[in-house]
Amino acid sequence: MFYISARACSVTSFAANMESNESLAVDVLSEQNLSTTNGDCTNELPTVQEYLDGLTLPIALIIATTVLLSIATFSIFFKNAYHILHRTPKQFKTKSILLLTIYPLVTLFGVVSISVPRAFFLCDTVMHVYFMICAYVFFSLCMQYVDGEDALIKSTDSQTFSLRTPPLCCFVPLFKRAPVTKNRLRFVRMLIMQLPVVQTALFLALNVVFVEDYPNFNRIILYFVPLIVISILLGVWGLNILVRMLAPLYSDLKLMGKYFVLQAVLILCRIQPLVIAGIVSSSISVCAYPMTLQVQKNAIFQLCLCFEMMMLSCWASLLYKSPSTIGPG
Repeated sequence: MFYISARACSVTSFAANMESNESLAVDVLSEQNLSTTNGDCTNELPTVQEYLDGLTLPIALIIATTVLLSIATFSIFFKNAYHILHRTPKQFKTKSILLLTIYPLVTLFGVVSISVPRAFFLCDTVMHVYFMICAYVFFSLCMQYVDGEDALIKSTDSQTFSLRTPPLCCFVPLFKRAPVTKNRLRFVRMLIMQLPVVQTALFLALNVVFVEDYPNFNRIILYFVPLIVISILLGVWGLNILVRMLAPLYSDLKLMGKYFVLQAVLILCRIQPLVIAGIVSSSISVCAYPMTLQVQKNAIFQLCLCFEMMMLSCWASLLYKSPSTIGPG
């Protein structure tokens, strides 16, 4: 009987210790989660249900505003498309509409990015890749404007080809202006053509990393950044060479303005998030899951981007009217 009583006391003591340890572990985990959420602000993205359950009034107003801006941008696009289909020469219609599509597309995926936080990188990828496709479409449209490469070569008998253009002008200071040749145009074409190919491959790989290893995504993406930046610099260099070569010869086509409203999309989508992230991080101190700092940054960025796309769409509607002349102006 004494042995059984001793065993019972031992079991009771062991159970009490286990219960105490479990309670301590729960308290420690709770403290860690609380500090991650309120102190360092968790990087975890909420599900749609969690996001809707914790939706705040400012974020709801941002979503409503972006939806209205997106509708306005689509309305401008349809008006522009109608004008192009009825008044622009046939050979320019398809490519002009493809270039104008980028503005409503960005606003549409901006709304999706705000509404579904975990889809923000996929939406960013679609916008980024479509811009790269538009870069090559713009090159093709320019060649159509001047009746092809052969006609361009025949019409430019002066020294109009120059590699000393931004952003790589500092790296090629010894190259002088030269006449336009088939090989030089092919070089420019390859600089621009690599954009959709290289950027699509890199961003597809990053999306796989985002899905499979999100906790380490911000660390892994650093290895991709140099490749992304080099590819973009080469592509923008090719576009600058093209526009600076053609704009003085074909002034009625407004190529410089058309190039700017396209390039502005890349600048706003790639540089603006860094500025907004710095402002939001320094001005917003509340970071309660599911309205994490990442969610708030993305919401403010997409709101600004949707407004800017609407303004660019209005500007593009003035530029993409039918050219008054085809040929040197």
